[in-house]
Amino acid sequence: MSRSPSPTLSDSALLDSLEDSFDYTAHREARMEALSRQIKQVKDLRESEYGRVVEFNEEKALIERMAKEKYCILHFIHPNFKRCDIMDRHLSQLAPKHKHTLFLRANVDNVPFLVTKMAVKVLPCVMSYVDGRAVDRLIGFEELGQTDNFATKALEFRLSQTGVLPTDLTLATNVSAALVTQKKQGSRSNSEAEDSEEERGRRRGKSGIRSGFKTKSGDESDDDW
Repeated sequence: MSRSPSPTLSDSALLDSLEDSFDYTAHREARMEALSRQIKQVKDLRESEYGRVVEFNEEKALIERMAKEKYCILHFIHPNFKRCDIMDRHLSQLAPKHKHTLFLRANVDNVPFLVTKMAVKVLPCVMSYVDGRAVDRLIGFEELGQTDNFATKALEFRLSQTGVLPTDLTLATNVSAALVTQKKQGSRSNSEAEDSEEERGRRRGKSGIRSGFKTKSGDESDDDW
């Protein structure tokens, strides 16, 4: 007497069962809470450091902070230099307008390593960094009309030439370009994978031909195929 088959769940029924046992609402709420925390952290960081010139007194902390920033301007100052105060006032006016750039200042007495590494010899000195790499150095007021009464717009235009003051439009364009590049790379990778598969197929065919000749020739050791 044959045994009746044991009851089984179909694939769709099994998936339905799994979905019923998984609490999507709780998972979604947990993800939303985590995302909210991340957004708040970024917002708090921006509100505390962006939109103004932040001074760092510890060299190590300054270097670590700069390394994490995509767009950064560092003003080397000395409290006894009048022109450093003038430059700082202009940078303080620019900072609120450029929320994607971190504006920093450092007393040269507190950052001897950076002063030596960056060969800072004349003040004021404004360094521009993009992705942690120095892209520009503005020394004194020579490029700003060699006057203490230069306009903030002149400084803004000068710094914007380095790419350290991106606009929302610039960032959107960069993101779009990056997406297009990724898409092209993905298409190229798929094409290369298809070509590799075709090449492997040809090799398998050639191997089969060789095996066939060896089978037919039997013990003919002189066959170099």
